Formats: sequence, C-alpha cells, structure tokens
Amino acid sequence: MKSKDIRESFLNYFAQRDHVIKDSASLIPNDHNLLFTIAGMVPFKPLFLGKIDPLPFTKAVSSQRCIRTNDIENVGYTARHHTFFEMLGNFSFGDYFKEEAILWGWEFLTKELSLPKEKLWVSIYLDDEEAFSIWKKFISEDRIVRLGEEDNFWKMGDTGPCGPCSEILFDQGKDVGCGKSNCSVACDCDRFLELWNLVFTQYDRLHDGTLVPLPKKNIDTGMGLERLVAVMQGKSNNFETDLFMPIINDVSESAKMPYGKEEKRDISFKIIADHLRAIVFLIYDSILPSNEGRGYVLRSLMRRAIRQGKALGFSELFLYKLIPITIKTFSMPQLDKEREDISKVVKIEEDKFSKTLDMGLKILDEIIINCKNKDIKIISGKDVFKLYDTYGFPIDLTSDIAKEHNLKIDEEGFRSLMEEQKRRAKSARIVEDDLVVTNIVSSSFAHNAVSEFVGYEKSEVAAKVLKLFKNKKEVSRAFEGEEAELVLDVTPFYGESGGQAGDRGFISSKNVKIQIEDTQKINKIIIHKGKIIEGQIAIGDKIWAKINQANRSQIAKNHTATHLLQAALRQVLGKHVKQSGSLVENIRLRFDFTHNSPLTSQELERVERIVNETIWRNFNVEIFEKNIKEAKEMGAIALFEEEYSERVRIVKIGDFSIEFCGGTHVKNTGNIGIFKLDSESGVAAGIRRIEALSEAKAYETTKLQEQYLLDVAEILKSKPEDLISRVDDLISRNKELNKEISSLKHRVFLSDLDYVLQKKRVISGVSVVSTQMKEVDIDFLRQAADILIQKLSSGIVILVTSEEDKVNWVCKVSKDLVEKIHAGKLIGKIAKITHGSGGGRADMACAGGKDPAKIPQALKESENFIFEVLNK
Repeated sequence: MKSKDIRESFLNYFAQRDHVIKDSASLIPNDHNLLFTIAGMVPFKPLFLGKIDPLPFTKAVSSQRCIRTNDIENVGYTARHHTFFEMLGNFSFGDYFKEEAILWGWEFLTKELSLPKEKLWVSIYLDDEEAFSIWKKFISEDRIVRLGEEDNFWKMGDTGPCGPCSEILFDQGKDVGCGKSNCSVACDCDRFLELWNLVFTQYDRLHDGTLVPLPKKNIDTGMGLERLVAVMQGKSNNFETDLFMPIINDVSESAKMPYGKEEKRDISFKIIADHLRAIVFLIYDSILPSNEGRGYVLRSLMRRAIRQGKALGFSELFLYKLIPITIKTFSMPQLDKEREDISKVVKIEEDKFSKTLDMGLKILDEIIINCKNKDIKIISGKDVFKLYDTYGFPIDLTSDIAKEHNLKIDEEGFRSLMEEQKRRAKSARIVEDDLVVTNIVSSSFAHNAVSEFVGYEKSEVAAKVLKLFKNKKEVSRAFEGEEAELVLDVTPFYGESGGQAGDRGFISSKNVKIQIEDTQKINKIIIHKGKIIEGQIAIGDKIWAKINQANRSQIAKNHTATHLLQAALRQVLGKHVKQSGSLVENIRLRFDFTHNSPLTSQELERVERIVNETIWRNFNVEIFEKNIKEAKEMGAIALFEEEYSERVRIVKIGDFSIEFCGGTHVKNTGNIGIFKLDSESGVAAGIRRIEALSEAKAYETTKLQEQYLLDVAEILKSKPEDLISRVDDLISRNKELNKEISSLKHRVFLSDLDYVLQKKRVISGVSVVSTQMKEVDIDFLRQAADILIQKLSSGIVILVTSEEDKVNWVCKVSKDLVEKIHAGKLIGKIAKITHGSGGGRADMACAGGKDPAKIPQALKESENFIFEVLNK
C-alpha cells in the first residue's frame, strides 16, 4: 500500500464508526506552553480538560502533523528518528473506552491492513486487569507483556488526568534485533517495533498521589504513520518508504551520488530528506527563519540540511530546488499552491547562509584541529558563540560536526554568553500598567461571566453598573475628578481585541457624567476606563452608555482597509503572507506580516493601487456567522494562534477578501475614501510592518507631500515634473566636484610625503620613517606606506592616523629586511600601547587602537622596538 492509501484507510475506518475526521491542525499549537504541536492529542487538549462545553463531538480521528527536535542528533543515524512526522490517532471524549479502543485497534491492523496476527505483540500496564481481559480475546496470553509505570502509564503532569496505556508492537524478526537470546518486548533494539499506543485516561491524580476515577473516561491513541508505512511496505528503515525515497532519489540524482552504497553519505541523504519535510510545513504554517523561537528551529533545520548538502558536494544552492518533490510526496493540493512561496523563502535563507558557510566551516576546522593537537575534548563556549554570532552556525550544527570528530561542545558556556548578549541588548524600560489588573477583574466574576456587547447594532444603550474599580481595587462608589473602571451588564463599547482599539464615548445619568477614554476586554468582560467629569457613580446605578460615533466610524474604515491590505499583500507577495500582529486606531492602521525581505518600491506601489482600486469598486462588506469548518472551506483566513469557537464571525469583502473577524467595519469599501501607505519596515526576523492611513488623514498626508515637492521645486528653481532630471544633474555635478577634490587631495598628499621622507631616521643602519598623518583615511595611509617604502628602497615605514577615539596603524618592511623585522609582530606591539591589536604578513601589516593620546608614546617606543630587534 502507498502511504497516501494507508492514511486514508485509517481515517475512513474510524469515520465508518461515527468518528469526525478532523484536518491536521497547524504546527503552531493553541497552547502557550508548547513551541510546536508534538502529538496528535494537542489540538484536542481543551476537550480532554473539559474546557469546551458542550462538546462539538465525542469521537474524532485525525492524521496530525507534528514536530519534535529533542532527538535531532539521532536523525539520519537511526531507522526511525524524525523531526517531522504524522501521528494517526482516534479519540474519545467520554464516549467509548477500552473495549472499543482495543477491538478497533486490533481489527484495523489485522483485517483492514492484513498484518499477520502472529507478528503482533501487546504491552499493558502491570496492574491493568481490564485491558488484559479484553486483549486475551484476540491474542494469546504469552504475547501480552506487563510493563511498569515508566513504559505503560501516561500522565500530563505530577497531578491531573492520567491513566494506563497499552502498546501494539510488531515483531520485525530476529535479523533486525540485537540477536540476544533474552531479546523481548522490553528490549531497546528495533526487533519489537512500537506501532500503536492506546492511552486510557481514566484517573485524576491528586497531590498526595491518590488516583481518583474520572467521571468521564477518555481515549487518546497515537500511531506514527512513518512506522506503519515502513511495516506495510516491508522496510526495516522508515527512510526507505515512499514518504522519503522520492526526495532521497532527487538528492542523489542532483548530487550525482548513489544512495545505499556508503553509510556516512546515506546519513546526509536522510537528514536532508527529513529536514525538508519539516521545513515545508513550518513555512506552510507561516513560520519564517529567525533567531528566536519557532523561527530559530526552522533556521537550524535549514542550515543543518545545507551543511549536509555541502558534505555531498553541492557547491551551488540546491535546497530550494528540492521543495517541489517534497511537496509532491504529500499529495496536498493546498500545499502545492504554496510551492513557489515556500521555495522562495528557502532560497533566500539558503543564499544568505551559503555566503558565510564556507568561512564558518574553515574556522570550525581550525578549532577542531587545535582541540585535537592539545588533546582537548570540548569546544569552548566562546568558540561556539563566535560561530553562532559571526557565521550563523546554530548550536546543534556545531554540535553535529563536533560529534563527527568525537568532540563535545561547552553548551553551558555558550548559553551564558548568549544571556550576556541579551542583557547588553535589552534596553531598560519600565512598563506601567494603568489598567485594572487582569486577575483582579477575573476573580471578581464567575467563571462564565459575560458583558453583553450590542455595539454591532447599537451606538447607545441603557445599562446597569455591575462592578467598579479604582486604583486597581474593587470599590462600591467613585466620585467627581477620580479615574475609574466600570463593568456594565450591557454595552455598545467595543473592548480592545483583535488589534482594534477600544471605543471612546460617555457614560451618563442625571447624577453623573463620565468621559470614557478607552475600553478593554478581559476574557468576555468589557471594562470601560474613564474620568468622572461631574457627579458620582455607584454599583447598581442605571446609566446611559453612548460611544463616540465619529471615532468608531474612523476605526471601522481603518479596520476594513486592513483586510484589503492583507489581501493585496497576499496577491503581490504570495500566500505565505500571514498576519502576525495589527493595530487599528482612528487615525492610522498598522499591520505586521510574515515576509522575509523589504518590499520594493514597485511592490509597495502595486499594493497601494490594488487597495485603492478595491475601495473605488465599492464592494459590499458582508458580515455573517458560520460553522468553523464551513468558514475554512470558504477560504476564510484565520489567525493560527487564535482559539475559535465552533461558530465564527466572518467578514467578506466582495470576491476580494474573506477573514475571521470580530471587529467593526464599514458597509461598503467606498466609505473608506482613499488609502495611503505611510511606511514599511522590519520589526523582527521574517516580520515586516506596514503603517497606513485612510480617508481624511490619507488626503492630508498626500497634500503635505505635494507641498514638500513644490517647496523643493522652488528652491531648485524647477517645475515639479522636471525635478528628477534636475536632481540627476546636481548629483552628476557633485560627483565631478568630488573627483576634483580627491585629485587635489592626492597631489597635496604626495607633496606631504616628500616632507615625511625628510624626517626619516637611521637606526642600526636601517632607514626608518615613523610618523602620524593628519586627516587621512586608512586607504591613503596604505598608499603612503607603499610609496614611502619604494622611495626608501630599503627600510621600515610606520604610519598612524586617528579620528575621534579610533586609531589606525600601517607598517611596511622592505623585502631585504623581513628576515630581521616582521611587520605583523612589530605593529602588534606598537598597537598595544594605544589599547589596540593587529598583525599581518612579514612585509605588510595593519592594526587598530582606541587611545589617540598614546600615539606619540607608541611612535617613540616603535623606534626602541626596532633597535632591540636589530641588535639581538
């Protein structure tokens, strides 16, 4: 069976047993405790923990994409370690339990896939009599093995949901294993392959260790697709299945090297194939290479793969060319649509790293040779940090190469230097939270408390004060002149969320008037922050809440414009563009998005034009709710890290844009008026930021820029339309004048050299010129040294110049004297006096320094150094 058929067979088998087929979730989990989705159950964690009520379904099945890098050093060296893998799993949330889980597991393997029963073994938790009694209906008791808590008991933590588990293992035969007579299911060798793990979550572990039965028992199973495919295709190595071999064959053909002939070379093939699969899906899920978090993992995987390509003899960029075959192995139409964008991201990163790879490898080779010569077994943290900081070598790449030479790295020393760098780079700042503290507000309400928001339909409403806060404390009353935060039972005020700023307005009654300057949202509670202008307010008071409609209207225009901007960026740059942050205010909008390079002026112009053309087409802005699955099928764009309920709010703008969104919007795009890009910049590795304006602000900015143009035209005595040619003329004239100045400087410089030559001294029979030169750069200094040494014919030249606190030294020694005087060693000694260092060849060397005040002393000492060397 092909891997595609095996995956579909698994999903269909459980769908026939009333399981809902769930698409693979993103590799970015909705769990801030996890960097990646690492198991099939991760997307279902809220259901297992009872956080979603009512349950949208009680039975599910999925093939979940996962990333794990904890054993990355083993990838390629073993038959089964991977960074990227798919986890097949069936799940029950208080529905069926052990009887069905075991029956269906056995039936799928032996009937659907026709695996030989005699090759299957089972392990259970040593005290799980219930599982034993079920299993013995299908398999002989001598092939049911009891194991302890470490192997067959699952837990989420020291306390909380937990339970025994049962594994189905496949006997690959004596030839695959360790060959020992006592080899068994408990052995670490590959003979008994762990195929499918069935977890029976039936207990709640208390702090004292007591196991209390859960009221609703759950099933969580996991079977690695790569392992199952290897078994079904009769391979003892996952890499030799149809999941990997098309990629390996492509690498082999490109490298003009066969696979399967040399073990060391095969490791490189496997690492490249494994990492490519991870790279493709990380980028597909909107992760871009960077030096932090998920982006750092992606960058490390890319650079490890590039380095393995180097080992296979690739001298040109190769990794991005392998993206199409990698995508093809998954047979995913939606992934194929992203092929060009994914390839582009990989090519940019590959090109960037290739420029420093050779130099970094050369430096690392020197470090390794030095360690071996001195019988040092550990590469210092300082060297590892230098490779990371200067040449972009991820620590695990350095570790891999060190491992190949039986060396280790000082990881602790590296981490210490990294922390030191972060401390230096971190600007000291104090962020004072002038809003009510989240946990204080949350603790004041019941778990399911909600402020009823009616702001989509109404701009003002009668309401009742539920809670009052002052100076971050809950109070019963607040008075004129005081600042307070209010929670109402119903409100038209939009609380800041989804990047949209909170509403402003007034809360009033016959007894009070409060100016609301900001509205925040904590969980589902809306907090109105304002100042009491007159009167007083108390809990239970009935009031009138009214938003500033003009402020809301301008925010709505900018919010709809943000949707148009994202759609335009995806049209111009590619589908890899995903929102990574936004701020929608009344005066401007800010949009952060994934993209690996600055936008060109042509790209910016296209984006701005597309948005404006969409505004002028006056599309209707439709807002409606849909089931989340239906919304995704419609192509609605969602934020990967947002958690959504089963019903979601959709904002659709003609046939141009469709997004999940809870914000406020205009009724037609024509309401926006005009759109103008204000700036484009980088905010982090792989993240770009655009700031833009709409309607009146866009018009005002355009008029201001037009006035600047008129002012410049007036200064240059030109028409605005002739400014470009006028500026070109000025630049050309400026270049000519700079050439003339440079020529004059050079003539003056040459005449100065004759004067410098007159100041030569003879030390022990050798002509020496040592002097300071004013207002010259390092290039002039080198030229001067060349000319002076030619004029001396035989001798030593030492020249120095300085600018502010920077010192530059140059030393030249004539060929006949290099056996006696080494320029590199001499200049190194001299530079030390000015708190610097340097070196070079025997006949020519350069150095730097930090203390210009020490130059006279250094020049004097240079003559003493020369005397000492010549008279040894």
